[in-house]
Amino acid sequence: MEPLRDIAADGYPTDYLVARVRSRRAALLAAGRRGQPPGLEDAASDEAIWDELLTEFDWLRRQMNPRLRGIFGPVFTLFGIKTLVLALRNKAAERHAAVRRLMQHELFADELRDALVRAPDVGSAVAAVIDAFAPAPGDAHGLAAAYADGGLKGLETRLTRDFLGSAASIRSPEAIQRFFAAFIDLRNVMTLYKHLRWGFQDAAAFVSGGTLGIARLSAASATGDSRCLDDLVRETAGEAAPAMAASEVALETRLLSHLTRLLRKRGRQGDDVDRILDYAWSLYVHARNRALRLHAGRTDTGSLERELIV
Repeated sequence: MEPLRDIAADGYPTDYLVARVRSRRAALLAAGRRGQPPGLEDAASDEAIWDELLTEFDWLRRQMNPRLRGIFGPVFTLFGIKTLVLALRNKAAERHAAVRRLMQHELFADELRDALVRAPDVGSAVAAVIDAFAPAPGDAHGLAAAYADGGLKGLETRLTRDFLGSAASIRSPEAIQRFFAAFIDLRNVMTLYKHLRWGFQDAAAFVSGGTLGIARLSAASATGDSRCLDDLVRETAGEAAPAMAASEVALETRLLSHLTRLLRKRGRQGDDVDRILDYAWSLYVHARNRALRLHAGRTDTGSLERELIV
């Protein structure tokens, strides 16, 4: 079983797709500048917001020619992991309609979609996801052990870690390689923050393939070196890390905002792959910010603004 659906259609020439992406990207930026994205009042749940994101991903992937679909396969798979875990959480809560809604999208292989909808319980659904992502028996055993030890959170962490390590080793266009290297750096810095914040160590939690050395990260984790964390955040985001007592969200938002600005700049100055990648990432940022606003309730505007990716 494969996670992504195979599309037989030829799609459109790259220059035509880029022109359409430019137009949709401008509309997305305009919605973000207005502060209250269109339709937010109708978004009653995370699933509804993510559903809209997947609808646009479906459109984008259908427009791509086979070459572009191959190039962006790892990017769509990365977003797909979050979607599948969201579906598993709904399956565990017996929110079956939400599972069906998430699995209606063409992003995922028909066999995987059908398996998740028909699974009688979350354990069976987890087995289907593991089967889609673990062609080797050893991979499947590691994912199953992660779920047994840490539940869905443990599964998501291990699945993301294993996938990122694999994606970083694939020969890809420069834009995709830069994206995964930067994303791995971001994840590794967040992992180090958690180690230092909560006083535990797990050298295996760091992913190779980024620009930050694993040995350096592991040493900082082992010695509790918070100064190293500050240095790493400056190297990756150009500014100091927030105080260790600050929320995890504050650091993640800072790192995600930096990555967003990098992709936005490359989208203006780079090639066609850069432009499409910037749009795909912007869709994710738009969805994440909408979810933050949805859950903010009566939170003061200042607190909310500090958590939004900009």
